[in-house]
This record gives sequence, structure tokens and C-alpha cells, in this order.
Amino acid sequence: MSNKRLLLIAAGILVAIVALLTLNLSAAEFGIVMLGGAAVVAVVMFIVTRRRYQRMTEAEKENRTPPRL
Repeated sequence: MSNKRLLLIAAGILVAIVALLTLNLSAAEFGIVMLGGAAVVAVVMFIVTRRRYQRMTEAEKENRTPPRL
């Protein structure tokens, strides 16, 4: 399931970039649009992560091990 989700996200980003390139925007305008899109993605990921953490039970929170690098 996560592979399909990643492919859908990648396809969406590709379509968005191609759509932006067809609008004949300047480099600065393109950069501002991409920066705005990155901000939207960051906010959405923050909300999703926060909701997931709130749904966890106390036992799951205590037994959770942080990822290693």
C-alpha cells in the first residue's frame, strides 16, 4: 500500500511541475510556487503525524522506540 501511495505522490508532483512549466512562469515565480507547495506539504504532514500520535494508546507511546540513523 505504501508503494502505491509513494507512486501517487511522485506522479502528482510530476504533473504539478509539468503544469507549472506550461504556464511560462519566470524562475522566481516558479520558485515561489514550489516554496508555497512545500509549505503546504509540511503543514499537512505535521497534522497527519500529530493525529496519528494522539490516536496511540499510552502503552504504545511508552513502548515506541525511536528510529536509528
